[in-house]
Amino acid sequence: MRFFIFIPILLIILSACQQEESKPAPAAVDPLNIVTVNYPLYYFAERIGGEFVNAAFPVPGGIDPAYWTPDEAGVSTFQQADLIIANGAKYAKWMEKVSLPTSRIVNSSISFENEYVQVKEGVTHSHGPGGEHQHLGYAFTTWLNFKFAVQQAEAVKDAIIRKLPDQKAAIEANFAQLEKELSAIDQQMTDIAASLGTANLFGSHPVYQYLAAGYNLTILSEHWEPGQAPSAHQWRHFEKKLAKNPSAIMLWEDQPLASVESKLNDSGIRVAVFNPCGNRPESGDFISVMKENLQRLTDSLSPQM
Repeated sequence: MRFFIFIPILLIILSACQQEESKPAPAAVDPLNIVTVNYPLYYFAERIGGEFVNAAFPVPGGIDPAYWTPDEAGVSTFQQADLIIANGAKYAKWMEKVSLPTSRIVNSSISFENEYVQVKEGVTHSHGPGGEHQHLGYAFTTWLNFKFAVQQAEAVKDAIIRKLPDQKAAIEANFAQLEKELSAIDQQMTDIAASLGTANLFGSHPVYQYLAAGYNLTILSEHWEPGQAPSAHQWRHFEKKLAKNPSAIMLWEDQPLASVESKLNDSGIRVAVFNPCGNRPESGDFISVMKENLQRLTDSLSPQM
């Protein structure tokens, strides 16, 4: 009797297995096409979206993305994207002059737009293929306040989840890891700022406003380029400012000429390269570049030249 009861049960199990095998495999999810206006946002999108996104950053190397203007093909790349990640703070002004799908544009800094830093004066100058421009209006390297960088990354995360709700768990996990790394950098910068106290710093270029505001630093800006020697007029202007605002450190976007660094050293000024990383770095990535920046700033606090 037990044998006859077992046969129907076995048939039911075999039938269930056959039905399970006949179910179609889940359809593959097409990656979300994301285009960003600068490298930090590209990095955030790649880290957070992972395998679920195709991130693109079409700005050529050696150009400040804030002053880049795309050609017709470049504009088309943005127009066809599923998401366009903007920086906010009037970054990439070309976006105001072309037709873009507004429903797909994400302002990554909307959560802190009331804390944008206003630039009240500037000097017309030229560096790189971007041509002549002024640093007027809003300062835009928002991510150098690493608390703001976390908020920008979170805006990217939320935008991706809205498009890919089924992948929410994986995207949240990717963001959590990135947030942890950015928060660690923020804490390290906070500690460095505490060591600096009320000391003045100089910046070779007006790109460090959010670093200053975010960590209660005083950073006085010049308009010097790493690959150029300042003119005699620029040196005189700097020396007058230095006399009124004694300082021991000058931040540079890239390594200055050896002759310029030597002259700064003679004035008691140490050079600390602090790359804003608006464009792709020659090596490493956003996190590694920021760690190197903080290490160089820490080293510049040493009493030895």
